Amino acid sequence: MPKYPKTVSEMLPTRRDLLEFGGLGLAGAAVQGLWPLSVSASSSKKVTPRGNARNVIFFEISGAISHIDSFDFKENPATPKESDVRTLKNGVHLPHYLFPRTAKVMDRVALLRSLRTHEQVHFRGQYYVQTGRQMNFAFAREIPAVGSVIAAELDSRRREADTFPSYISFNLEKGAAGALATGFLPPRFSVFDLNPEQSLKGMALDQKAIELVEERWRLLEALRKSEEKRVAGYGIQMKTYENFSDTAHRLISDPRWPAAFQVSAEDKKRYGANSLGLSCALARNVLNQDGGTHYIHICHPGWDHHGKIWDRTASSNHFIQIAEFDPAYASLIEDLASTPSKHEPGKTLLDETLVIAMSEFGRTTGALNHLQGRDHHHHCFPALFAGAGVKGGLVLGATNKDGSRCVETGWKHAKEQPKIENVVATMYSALGIDWTKEVHNLPSGRTYSYVDPLGANGFIPTDEIPTIYG
Repeated sequence: MPKYPKTVSEMLPTRRDLLEFGGLGLAGAAVQGLWPLSVSASSSKKVTPRGNARNVIFFEISGAISHIDSFDFKENPATPKESDVRTLKNGVHLPHYLFPRTAKVMDRVALLRSLRTHEQVHFRGQYYVQTGRQMNFAFAREIPAVGSVIAAELDSRRREADTFPSYISFNLEKGAAGALATGFLPPRFSVFDLNPEQSLKGMALDQKAIELVEERWRLLEALRKSEEKRVAGYGIQMKTYENFSDTAHRLISDPRWPAAFQVSAEDKKRYGANSLGLSCALARNVLNQDGGTHYIHICHPGWDHHGKIWDRTASSNHFIQIAEFDPAYASLIEDLASTPSKHEPGKTLLDETLVIAMSEFGRTTGALNHLQGRDHHHHCFPALFAGAGVKGGLVLGATNKDGSRCVETGWKHAKEQPKIENVVATMYSALGIDWTKEVHNLPSGRTYSYVDPLGANGFIPTDEIPTIYG
């Protein structure tokens, strides 16, 4: 017979268990109880958020894919002989050998080839991707991840039946920046970062375990009530702990949660039986369960190939990474497009989900370096947009002959390349969030802008990227 826990301590996961399974991005969640001190829309700029999406999936190609060997393909001295470059209907050149599945969904994708970043180091670049602003160590503890801002903004829209975390991620802890904290926002808006392999090992409780949980929960509730007056002075720390407990109880009691973590053998074959494939299949499942999750960050680490980028004998190379990316990304787009919406008859899950795939920067162009790899390149790199009204097949922006510089920006600012801030504004707009909002009177005395107009080199446009919609 199975052995059931007899004490609360036996039921609770250890710190090691949490690290293996996944956890909340609470490390450094420093400034608590200050939301919202003072929030206002910008007085100088009025915008109308689109509100065309219920969900956003951000697919981070972490470590930086070589853009000239993929989505901004340029023939170069290092182009693998087996690439089999083919021209798609929209004129995009894509190595078919590397991206056979992705080629089939590019008619649903708007390709933007003109992004620019000021960052050239992975930690700072991935921090920039997660927060939408450059890192400043003086007040970094105040800054929330974009997903946490979205969770806070959408909190008023949560239904009684919504038990899933608003913000979920897969494998963020494997990225250079890790899973960032909530900054000035309450910890309840933190990311729930999941290890996909561990997640599949057991999300469901059998009936005996459920009964035990409920018994212990009744005891805990009685203890809380008897100690209510005494712990009232403990402040937000105690409230945060109790909120975490309440959320966990509701989550493990919801049958949709274990259902979301069922991945079939066929799914593993289509998506890939690896961490990325499982992450994408689980992201699809979580959204399909409609349990309250609206922002999912998928991290695919391992793309940083300064050496042996096309060396098949190397333990890590672009062949391996692309072989994981291609079926996972394509299957995600295909399945979202074939899954009926639970909210709008005749619509699909892709119709209500904006999917963005991009790196934190690009890689150097031309011949390979002395290590037979490519280094970091911030002057231009691509992003893929799909779903939520995005016009598939669009090709926006252009680079020069070798892909080293932008020659066409792809939006209304002819002399300003779009940046991470503009991708963030695009996500906020799609979710119906006014991206000009500002939060005043942070502990540092600074103002937090949802989209920061002060870039690394001065003021920048904070517009969304409307051209992806045609």
